[in-house]
Amino acid sequence: MDYDQMHKTLLILGLLRRGPLHGHELHRIVRAHGELYADLKKANLYYLLERLTKEGYLHVHAEPGTRGARGERLIYGLTDRGQAHFNDLLREVLRSYEALHTGVEVAIVFLRLLPINEAIALLGERRRVVQEYRLKMAAELGEPAQSGILAVIASDHMLSLMDAELAWLDRSILLLKANGWSQEAATHAPQIADEPKPDEQSAGG
Repeated sequence: MDYDQMHKTLLILGLLRRGPLHGHELHRIVRAHGELYADLKKANLYYLLERLTKEGYLHVHAEPGTRGARGERLIYGLTDRGQAHFNDLLREVLRSYEALHTGVEVAIVFLRLLPINEAIALLGERRRVVQEYRLKMAAELGEPAQSGILAVIASDHMLSLMDAELAWLDRSILLLKANGWSQEAATHAPQIADEPKPDEQSAGG
């Protein structure tokens, strides 16, 4: 299981530890937490519920009385195996670390192929986007202290990652404004892997 699916599974199992819920209730809880659970979309939620049920981590039963084609809703609850899986995932997620790759690292490798003024402007635009997103998330998280110390720690982690991004962008923009492109950077494209030089290719032919 990749890291992304691991923490989504942990979230679903953790919410069901409080008691059985139907899919709509789970989706409502996820939506109510705004940006905190933003990457768990509705389609992904139902896919994971179905998969976790097939794997024996959840049990499901139909409850009558809801509007819809079948006139019933599915109620999901943890099995003993699901409870054990939650405990294992909780420990695994807490002790493991996976570097966050947004793709910007790849773009930076090729950044010197752009005019310096455009490169600086693009990084400035990225900074604006990150800053706006941080303000949005801080507003949605509200006052974490009202929800207890663990909410404070979780919110601080999320906002700290964005603060680090903003600090990196500030340093990068200042560095580029002060130095521009070096002569080498202006005349050479980046090499991702070692490539044979022209004389090596002719020698090999």
